[in-house]
Amino acid sequence: MSLRFRRSMKIAPGIRLNFNKNSIGISAGVPGARISLNSKGDIYRSVGIPGTGLSSVTRTSTRGTARQRAARAEQEAQAPTASKVTPSPGLFAGKAERAFYAFLLEIYNPEGHQESGKEIVELADKVIALHPGLELPLKAVQTLHTVGSDETISIAVSLADYLWSKRIELFAHPLAKKYFTGLTVKIQITPGISTNDILNLDTFGFIYVEVLQQVMRTSEALAVLEEMNADQLTAISLADVELELKDYDSVLETTDDIENEDDATALLLIQRGIAFREKGLNDAARESFKKAIAKKDRSEAIINRGLFERHFTYINDHKKSLAIKDLEKILSNESDYPGAMDAINALEKEA
Repeated sequence: MSLRFRRSMKIAPGIRLNFNKNSIGISAGVPGARISLNSKGDIYRSVGIPGTGLSSVTRTSTRGTARQRAARAEQEAQAPTASKVTPSPGLFAGKAERAFYAFLLEIYNPEGHQESGKEIVELADKVIALHPGLELPLKAVQTLHTVGSDETISIAVSLADYLWSKRIELFAHPLAKKYFTGLTVKIQITPGISTNDILNLDTFGFIYVEVLQQVMRTSEALAVLEEMNADQLTAISLADVELELKDYDSVLETTDDIENEDDATALLLIQRGIAFREKGLNDAARESFKKAIAKKDRSEAIINRGLFERHFTYINDHKKSLAIKDLEKILSNESDYPGAMDAINALEKEA
């Protein structure tokens, strides 16, 4: 027996809930004027004259244009970002907790002055001087705001090294357990794949790995990943580091028995293809790339990455026309994809 949902369900006068295979939406209004919003971020407004068949429909999107989405993605990829502080001190909270809360409100106030990484470090140090028991959670916040900038990377390295050695104490700290649930951190694991989670041990592990990679401490980044919980995101980050270390056999082991089920597994197949290619196994590499880009509902970033990596394999096989074809497919999706046009120009000069 199976359950079937109606495509449209009245939930209140003038308001209907709408279903389809791609999204769920809600619409409201009266005959001749309605507004609809669906789970994909599309907003439809319709105005018409009842009984005449005349109407006008306009569509807008909360997602923005493709170029706007790409610009947002590029901005988000620069460094881990943190937002949203929802917990608050109780009636009998002590001075230390109130000081910690006041600090969070100051740096995450969207209407106030947006402090730089250095300013946040200085503010936190002042609070630590008054309340030494806040050292670990405050240093964790300092780390968030010093990663990704050449100006503060040395500070981030020192903080992350110290906090990783104290990670059990850090995430057992009562204020960390309470307030970090209100800090959402977005980290780019690799182009096309990000994690968006509360500040917890796994999230901090990814931040530490990013810090270590920025300062070329790649072997230590690998060791950190091996201490973290094993999941898809850890596997992607692990394979990335193994590729950086040119440990291609380990990449193949990390990506073994992978099927293209989502963006994450598609990327693992791309990493597997890179490892095969670098080992000179071009047939196996092409097969991995083929599997990675076979599902057309994968994100544009993943498909383009697969095509870009595959074009190198075609070059190795002396199939320049196929390499150019892959690059042109990328440009049809994303006209300013980094390196694609330069690669076409270089191949055409060699022809």
